[in-house]
Amino acid sequence: MSQTEIVIPSPLKNRLSITTVMTIISIALAIAVGLASTLNPFLVLAVVVFFAIVVLFGLLKLPNFIVIFVAFVIYTNTSVVMIKFHGVPPTLGYALPLLLVIPFLWELIVNKRQVKVNLVFVLMLVYLSILLLGSAFSRDISLAMPGLINYVTEGLGLYFLLTNTIRTPKLLKNVVWSLLIGGAIIGGLSLYQQVTGTFDNNYWGFAQVTGRGFTADETLQGAVIQPRVSGPIGEKNRFAQVMLMLVPIGLFLAWGEQSKRLRLLAFLLTGLAFVGGSLAFSRGAQVGLLLLIVIMTFMRYIQIRQLLIIVLGIVLLLVAFPQNALRFGSLEAVFASEEEGGLRSADGAIQGRATEMLAAMFVFMDNPIVGVGPGMFNYEMAEYSRIVGLRNIISTREAHSLYPGVAAETGLLGFITLMAIFIFTLKGLAQARKYWLARNNTQLANLSTGFFLAIISYMTTGIFLHFAYIRYFWLIIALSVVVSGFKESDVAGELEAVDERSGV
Repeated sequence: MSQTEIVIPSPLKNRLSITTVMTIISIALAIAVGLASTLNPFLVLAVVVFFAIVVLFGLLKLPNFIVIFVAFVIYTNTSVVMIKFHGVPPTLGYALPLLLVIPFLWELIVNKRQVKVNLVFVLMLVYLSILLLGSAFSRDISLAMPGLINYVTEGLGLYFLLTNTIRTPKLLKNVVWSLLIGGAIIGGLSLYQQVTGTFDNNYWGFAQVTGRGFTADETLQGAVIQPRVSGPIGEKNRFAQVMLMLVPIGLFLAWGEQSKRLRLLAFLLTGLAFVGGSLAFSRGAQVGLLLLIVIMTFMRYIQIRQLLIIVLGIVLLLVAFPQNALRFGSLEAVFASEEEGGLRSADGAIQGRATEMLAAMFVFMDNPIVGVGPGMFNYEMAEYSRIVGLRNIISTREAHSLYPGVAAETGLLGFITLMAIFIFTLKGLAQARKYWLARNNTQLANLSTGFFLAIISYMTTGIFLHFAYIRYFWLIIALSVVVSGFKESDVAGELEAVDERSGV
């Protein structure tokens, strides 16, 4: 049986074919959507989500479904959207990832699995100890506690539960598909928003637009402002970063699929996620995309003729949305000479970021061992911006760059530990790619490569973005460690289980 086939529980298999079941579900769904649309547009989304949950619940085992569902909720930021826009109690919304405890216990008790503790998890515990030490020596431990708690819940806890619940390649693939579907949904909403110009509609909170935007053109009637979409996250640059990570994962998932339909579907979902993310007009994401193309060319995944097609696609994107070229061109001021004005000739955003990065470096030099504590750079910003002298910032601001930001808040010890997590995760993925290529398993080899490039894209965009919304980062790190930990016995065991259910 191929991996694309759905195994129906035996009681159902004796009575109904999968075609009949899906036909009944489709008719019921069409009727429900029709009724909901006459009452409230939000009900349409609620009904679709409800039926999707019912279908998935029926076709997948409960523990597996929970893992897939939680991954989807995290990447689409559904919990936060429900809290912010739909009145869901914060306790309930933020506790949703705790559902992973159910499949975790299932693996331990029912499947009698051992708890996994790997090198990356040990490094994460070391990082936690550094955060604790930094909090203890910070100017106000109560201000540092939210950052510490955030790491424990959205970093350490999420990583531990995911790496101990995703035990098979098939479940990992299903999780990846859920991320792509989620990315396509929110990317597609942003694309629709741009095409229709409905920036005043946040589409239930999943297509937010924050900030004034930027000047895209000058006319006799005045400046033409281009809004920047920020998806369900509510922060435009972060939205672009999150969508960019899906691009290599989706491409390599598609290249590893044997089914032409699944391959085409993966390309379509990846395209929607990419286009939606590009409408955030993030300069950092544009740099990250160019680096991905260069790396994939050197790795020979992109041939010269394919590179020409990619260049043509980028040109078409720029023709459709010339605002991207305008935003990217503004980076030129960063490299301007002193005679041309240097950084002082750059726009306010670039000057502000340069000030924040330099201020973070000064904070690090004054607190080199464990930093000023998690989340505490905010409260040092105003004082150190005066030392930089480029732009006076009086409000609390982030470092706007992962590397000096982490150095300022966790010191040299924290910075080295986090870089070690990057390095060992990338090393594991590179070894997994080599391992599976030697065994002609293109699917796992491609997934390893996709996650490798996703982390590279995060590290590149991290030059321009501080270490926040960490649930996305640790989700990708956890899935990367999972795929790099599979061995041939895992694939063989999965095939044996399929054979047993098929009666072979």
